[in-house]
Amino acid sequence: MHATAGIIMMQRSIPTYELFGELLSGSYTDPVHHEPIHERSSQHHWTIRLHRHKSLAQVFVFRTPGVSLRVGDLAHTSTAPLALFVPAGVAHGFRFADDVVGDVLSLRISALGAPVAALLARPEMQAGGLMPRARCENFDLIAEAIGRLGQAYHGMQIERAALLETLTQLVLTAISGDLRRETSLAGPAPQVQATRHELQAEQFCALVEKCFREDVSVAGYADRLDVSAPHLTRVCRRILGRRPTRWCANAACSRPSGCLSTPVLALPKSRIDRAFAIRRFSAAAFAAPSACRQRRTARLATSRRGQGARRSGRASLRQL
Repeated sequence: MHATAGIIMMQRSIPTYELFGELLSGSYTDPVHHEPIHERSSQHHWTIRLHRHKSLAQVFVFRTPGVSLRVGDLAHTSTAPLALFVPAGVAHGFRFADDVVGDVLSLRISALGAPVAALLARPEMQAGGLMPRARCENFDLIAEAIGRLGQAYHGMQIERAALLETLTQLVLTAISGDLRRETSLAGPAPQVQATRHELQAEQFCALVEKCFREDVSVAGYADRLDVSAPHLTRVCRRILGRRPTRWCANAACSRPSGCLSTPVLALPKSRIDRAFAIRRFSAAAFAAPSACRQRRTARLATSRRGQGARRSGRASLRQL
């Protein structure tokens, strides 16, 4: 590898997200999340501005060249396929060509099992780094495993959870091996204390996540945070990059699985109508609410069948 992430000097203007453009405190069902690079970048004019993740580590595989990236103090434009590992708390941003091909795997550290968490805790994984294909012995293995993981993630197999865990361990083990062979890795990224405004933004996002089904105004959120509505607006625009009204309108849509059980998305009726809410949901989930409900129902049915088969197998073994 010819370049690695340098020591990170966090800028206070760098926003913190769970996933780019989503709730700071948001979560999703699986401990891992997979998506193609073009899925999110195409919504942002192929530019993902500099940001960091408080509790997510990420693995990127860029299968096409021409990716301009910044990771901490490192700026790089790829001329060949490469992989990138970004630990939690490290600032990163990208500019892609519109024909980019690649994948991103996000790992929710607090929800991972002990073997995966142990891999992430290794010293070489604390700094992260670039892994160009030409100098990375495990590049093809990493790319293939992430591709298979993506198939499992978006599928509904009975063994889905086990596949996700096993393939995640394989990816991280391969990355760890390549990073240990690199002698110029930086030290662990220093811990950065959140500012008062960053903490207020995080508290606001936690409230939005908790109350997104209720008709709570910006002034109502401000009262709960013991700040004024104008102050909350300034904090959201500076830290989160959006006005709080936009954040509230997007809350139900940014967690599709959380609002599939209601026929009408519970957004403030004074600010947004049903049709607009459904359009926002469809844009966030890449599918209509009805299609998401059908997929969730099918996945639950598959999971129940798998549980029934496992119970039957255990009963048969006991009889033997």
